[in-house]
Amino acid sequence: MTDTIYDVAIIGAGPAGLAAAEQILKYDAQVIILDEQSRPGGQIMRQPPKEFKVKDWLRGSIYTDTKNLLHRVEDHPKVNWRMSACVSGIIPLEENGHQVWFQDATGLNSLRAKKIILCSGCYERPLAFPGATTPGVMGTGAIQTFLKSQQILVGDRFVFAGTHPLQLIVAEQIIKAGGKVEAVAFAQPLSSCLAILKQPRIILSHWRVFVAAAKSIWRIKLAGVPILFGCAIKNVNEGKQLNTVILQSVNTSGKAMTNRPVRKYKVDKLGLCYGFQVSSELARQAGAKSVWSDNRGGWLISHSEWMESSLAGLFVAGELTGMAGADASREEGYIAGIGCLLSLRLMSHDVAEQTTRQARRKLKKHNNFAQALAQLSKLPVHLLETVMTGNSLLCRCENITCGTVKKALENNPHSLSANSIKLLTRTGMGLCQGRLCYANTASLIAITRNRRIEDIGPYHAQWPAKPILISSILKKRQQ
Repeated sequence: MTDTIYDVAIIGAGPAGLAAAEQILKYDAQVIILDEQSRPGGQIMRQPPKEFKVKDWLRGSIYTDTKNLLHRVEDHPKVNWRMSACVSGIIPLEENGHQVWFQDATGLNSLRAKKIILCSGCYERPLAFPGATTPGVMGTGAIQTFLKSQQILVGDRFVFAGTHPLQLIVAEQIIKAGGKVEAVAFAQPLSSCLAILKQPRIILSHWRVFVAAAKSIWRIKLAGVPILFGCAIKNVNEGKQLNTVILQSVNTSGKAMTNRPVRKYKVDKLGLCYGFQVSSELARQAGAKSVWSDNRGGWLISHSEWMESSLAGLFVAGELTGMAGADASREEGYIAGIGCLLSLRLMSHDVAEQTTRQARRKLKKHNNFAQALAQLSKLPVHLLETVMTGNSLLCRCENITCGTVKKALENNPHSLSANSIKLLTRTGMGLCQGRLCYANTASLIAITRNRRIEDIGPYHAQWPAKPILISSILKKRQQ
């Protein structure tokens, strides 16, 4: 463990973490930033390796503010960086704040910080269906990541299926890069997508986003690609490589319309985009309270007006407080940074209030948009029942099907929580610690038991929050 006690440790170098760091650095506080990636910027930026020179990297006005923030903080001489560092746990200390455990190329390490700002972001919501683990089935965001960071087109022929408009953006990027998109399918009806147009304030406040979306739709249609509504994934071929994707028609509630023919596509890549889940495991492992939100990304971390969680000294910002996008994350990071300065007594309350006034106004605007987007892209109520058949692989790590979980629920009528089903079936006990199976497992329990997911509860978050090498633990113990 390093002898240095940092004023603030920021976990996550996306828009929220960068915005927080910029404010704290103005007051000469000692700041260290940790991130799993090799370069800062988060998922929204996905900087290419330093060895790469990418012409017109992330063009468009929607990236301008975040790119400028990135360059200001990345070039700041007083930032302590620990990149390619996977944080496995946060332990509150009786004195001097918190201890942060992380693994990097040197092994298992720890540091101390008076305050923590956790900006751990989100990940794509997996969906269980027949053939979901066939190589070639990917998250839409993962497909985009290869384009952003490596300029790599991961396939030749694509189908996109989901509920989130991100798939329109990525489909257009694939077409521009030379790929062939066969279809973009939305599970919800067209009327659900158009409902957002009835909110003129949202359109006016975020007109750049709507213009960008309109351009993407126009370019997709210009390329002759059909955009389908009321159309969801049914299954794909199983085997060593994806070659066939089958889509099915669903009604407004997500139930299969068996009287309509299925659509079959010969492709080598399927991009799924059924929403996102917040990465709140670290905060929950540390002891912070959380609240369930189906539309905003799962188990969100509760916080004060200064973004401090229920655990004193642990601040949160960005997506783990509720899915709202990069702009909202940036404003939350700004407020969390000021909150840390206030907590460290480096700024007065009056100055903090005045300094954050504009950020709070912007954040309210962005959250209003996020709520409208969440409503637009939410899963039809019966979609999971339609898609998750008995032979669908629910837990990839432990090779457990939906049928196995359903059988456990039938045989154990008093099992009502996610943790009890975890103990009975081993779902969530693999390397991903439930990231890839929790949402679907909890939904399956909720459907079967007719209960709310907030009553079912999350998987218990434990140290290490992410897998670490046993050898690194033994080495640390010897030291």
